[in-house]
Amino acid sequence: MTQIARTVTAFLASRRFLVAVFIFFAFESAWVALSSAYPMAFDEDYHFGLIRVYADHWLPFLSSQPPDANQFGAVARDTSFLYHWLMSVPYRLVVAVTSSQTAQIIALRFINIAIFGISLWLYVGALRRMGMSRMFTHTALALFVLIPIVPLLAGQINYDSLFMVFVSGITLLTFTLIEQLRAGRLRPVTLVVFVAVCMLGSLTKYAFLPIALTAVIILGVTLWRTHRTRLAQLIRHVKEDSWRLPRAMQLGLVVLLVVSSVLFVQRYVVNLAQYHTPVPDCAMVLDEDACKAYGPWARNYRMASEKTAVNANPIGYTWTWLLGLHYRLFFMVNGPHHDYASYPMVPLPSAAFIVLAISGFIALLLYWRALGLSPYIVVGLVISCTYVGVLWINNYTDYLQTGWPVAVNGRYLLPVLLLLAAPWGKALARALRPWPFAMPLAAAVTIVLFLQGGGVGSFILRTDPTWYWPNQTIVTHANNAARTVLDPIIFEGPKYY
Repeated sequence: MTQIARTVTAFLASRRFLVAVFIFFAFESAWVALSSAYPMAFDEDYHFGLIRVYADHWLPFLSSQPPDANQFGAVARDTSFLYHWLMSVPYRLVVAVTSSQTAQIIALRFINIAIFGISLWLYVGALRRMGMSRMFTHTALALFVLIPIVPLLAGQINYDSLFMVFVSGITLLTFTLIEQLRAGRLRPVTLVVFVAVCMLGSLTKYAFLPIALTAVIILGVTLWRTHRTRLAQLIRHVKEDSWRLPRAMQLGLVVLLVVSSVLFVQRYVVNLAQYHTPVPDCAMVLDEDACKAYGPWARNYRMASEKTAVNANPIGYTWTWLLGLHYRLFFMVNGPHHDYASYPMVPLPSAAFIVLAISGFIALLLYWRALGLSPYIVVGLVISCTYVGVLWINNYTDYLQTGWPVAVNGRYLLPVLLLLAAPWGKALARALRPWPFAMPLAAAVTIVLFLQGGGVGSFILRTDPTWYWPNQTIVTHANNAARTVLDPIIFEGPKYY
């Protein structure tokens, strides 16, 4: 048994396994991107529509609501615009090559896959900096890409991919700045990039604000502990190091800082000045009739007007919230062209995820004092818990306003799942320490369970021709052929409710 465990450990820790995981991710996401009809479920028409709006503006400084843009909300004051503005650049290039909307969408989907893949590479770096072994890091990544909604999200046009790049990026930058503060030498390049990432990430999705604020507080505490009596000396060293940089790098850092600051001020600071809130409600910017064209606002408005009694018990809501998040990590959902028809979770991956989550949580409670978590794991845990806490508050507030648990989406957990995997893994490793062979074997078994319909397998098993591009017989035949192969070897449970 010990020899088997060593073999499994060596394989999971190998570079070839890591490369295989990335290749599989690219394959499954590309399968979804090439198969799925536009638009997909996670607001793809919203994101593609905004990209087309910004394609008519080289700069994002919109003086007023663009024509025919009410369906996207208060666009001119929306703080979550950076993804759409940046993607409008390759969109212009694609439009110059082809007038086919199908080709345009597929091209942008592949760019999205590349962005998502960059985030995975950064998360691997974060887990290694947290002190996690190669075996654990590679296993965590493999399980992550086998969550059914991961290829579904990566294979479509959606700003969550860039959001994940910023979450993983700011985590790594925070680790680096902590190291530099402890070493007594704060590098100006790292500092400027960190500040820019804080602002640009917040302009990709306003949910980044609490993450950026948490990172700033963590660094502020570290600065106080390490340099409260030597702050002037630290500032002098930063200035000296700045002047030693090559002129081109100095200019680049200034440009990065100025551009990110101007963009941040133009949205957040102006919003604060005009509407006394960084993220104004649509009705504060436009009139109600215009906002009713914006789907999420109209939904909440209708539900709030029809609301009767609401059970405000936060414990009961939290249980419903957790069930909803889990369900929407492992379900399959069609696009608006078929009224967002959803299909049940594949049983084995979803059950294995619950076992991992509960057993890891229990192990954390039992062994917290004995774990000796590295400072970087604690940083990742604090960032993740802050983000999840703010997510819960937003969802609970919407519930109290509408009477329904709206916007409870499992994809919102994806940016922090790999960061949370580190303390969970440490706790499980501590619980299994009396049995040295148990951890690698448990990792292998869990991967096998996730392969039972996880990842693109859920998409193939749950879909039918209504999901696919019209008049694409090759795509249809490919999915049908894959389904024929998978059906006998996957325990998929009921396909319909």
